[in-house]
This record gives sequence, structure tokens and C-alpha cells, in this order.
Amino acid sequence: MYNTLIRNIIRFIGLVLLQIAVFDNLRIGNYIHPCIYVIFILLMPFDTPTWKLMINGFLIGFVVDIFNGTPGLNASATVFMSYMRPFIIGITTRKSDIEGKNEPSIGEMGLQWFLIYSLLLLVIHNLFLFWMEAFSIKLFGVVLVEVLLSVPISLIFIVLLIYLLKPVKNKSNY
Repeated sequence: MYNTLIRNIIRFIGLVLLQIAVFDNLRIGNYIHPCIYVIFILLMPFDTPTWKLMINGFLIGFVVDIFNGTPGLNASATVFMSYMRPFIIGITTRKSDIEGKNEPSIGEMGLQWFLIYSLLLLVIHNLFLFWMEAFSIKLFGVVLVEVLLSVPISLIFIVLLIYLLKPVKNKSNY
């Protein structure tokens, strides 16, 4: 219990600092905005209730909003992503596949599953985020371009960060 709490607090602070100090200042192009702080929600344990996911999503999104000067944008997008997470897990996984597993990580679920799971949630998050930022039907094309360019870049950074911070144990015997 306490190990999980401490790990989540460290993960929260580390991801916020990385997002604010590095990824928000990364200039890849006008339409590419990597969002890595969502790893916090992506890696929450399978048995986390939706209300707790949404509170955690609000907290991490709100902290990013404070530093970015975007009141409510990241918080609302992350809350929506948190709300949709159980549904995405439900459509990408059978109950028997997650029995005995703690978190939706690469190590426990495999890279292919994690990529699909993360891709779907990143599309949901970024579509909501960029749509609320534009807040105009006239800018639908721009929003779509931002989503199509930001999601793959975010996914690449997320997978790299996961491999760098917590190497996946190889289950094969040599």
C-alpha cells in the first residue's frame, strides 16, 4: 500500500516536471505537442475505481495547467481520458487476460497490447484537449492535424520513458 502510494507520488512529480521542463519546451513543429504526463493515468492499477482515476487525472492535469497558463484544458482532457480508460481496457482485453496482473504496463501486458491501449487513450485525450483549445468547428482540420502528429510522437516518448525508467524483464530463458 505505502510502496504504491510513494511510487505514485514520485511518478506524479517526475512526470509533471518532465512535461513542464522538457516536453512543453520541445519545439518539433507547430502542430506537435507531446503529452507524456498521461503516463500517470495509463499505468494506474487495473483495479483503480473510475472515480479515483478521474480525481488523479484532474490533479495531474490541473498542475500542468497551472504551469502552462491553460486553466482547465489539460485537467478536463485528462479527466475525460480517465473516465474512458475502463471502457478502453474493456474493449482491448478479456477479463481472463488481466486476472493476476496489477497494472496495464508493457511488462505485464506486452508491447502490442500497451501500444493499442495507449494509442486509443492518447487519441481520446489529444482530441479533447486540442478541440477544447480551438473551440471552433472551423478549426477542425487543424485539430485533426495536431492529433495525427502529436499522438505518435507522444506514444514514442511514452514507450521510451517506460523502457528507460522501468526496464521490462525478459521472460525468456537463455
